[in-house]
Amino acid sequence: MNVIYYFSGTGNTLFAARKFAEALGNDTQLISISSLNRAEKTDPWNADTVGFFFPVYCFGLPHIFAKFMERVVKWKNHENAHKPYVYALCTSGGMKGTAAMILDNILYEKNLRLDAAFHVQMPSNYIPLSKPPTEERCQRLFKKAEEAIVKFVEKVKNRKKERPIRVFPFDMFGELIAQRAVDCMMENYDKYFWLNEDCNACGICQKVCPASNIIMMNGMPTWRGHCEQCMACLQWCPQQAIQFKQVTKRRKRYHHPDIKVEDMFRNQE
Repeated sequence: MNVIYYFSGTGNTLFAARKFAEALGNDTQLISISSLNRAEKTDPWNADTVGFFFPVYCFGLPHIFAKFMERVVKWKNHENAHKPYVYALCTSGGMKGTAAMILDNILYEKNLRLDAAFHVQMPSNYIPLSKPPTEERCQRLFKKAEEAIVKFVEKVKNRKKERPIRVFPFDMFGELIAQRAVDCMMENYDKYFWLNEDCNACGICQKVCPASNIIMMNGMPTWRGHCEQCMACLQWCPQQAIQFKQVTKRRKRYHHPDIKVEDMFRNQE
């Protein structure tokens, strides 16, 4: 059996995870970490291959994914223990940063290491920093992503070793900076969201929020202070009523065209 744990806000990583699962075979299980109970431990180690799929945030791991990894139990390293092949795939609009190295450090505490780490470039989706690429560029990126995934799947099937490359001391400083940057982003950044007059109280923002950070009060969404900065609420809003500061008012929204909004609902798994 193969299992893939994934986190996705606008569908880029979910698209990659689905393509990977299709190529691996029918015995591959896709699990959204947003659908899991955050009070319970997770034991993925009975599978033959275990994949961790996530977007790169500030050159590091998304906060929600790091917290999920804290709940993953240690692999029991004894004589007859089945040792799975463990790999990661990160998506980003640019560089892969030190995300795989940070994950490898976490796995070391679980008595395992990454056997392979892959990176797929996708359309940039952090709208406060930039508008999405043109449709033509998006299609080029999707095509390259699918081609890369086919090659990565073959490596996983053959249990190839392709560990993250570390260059001391740059890797150490890079990991530290990435972790601090992500932590900084989590500190009440949702205070910068606001609604324009187009909000019709449809509640989609509440359903797609992976952090359960949005509740509907008097028919309007309210953010509760533990945002993951995935921008799912803003990007999936059908009315484009959610804004972040003043920079998103005239920017086109983006989510992966092959992913439906229902696929992103937190409790759909």
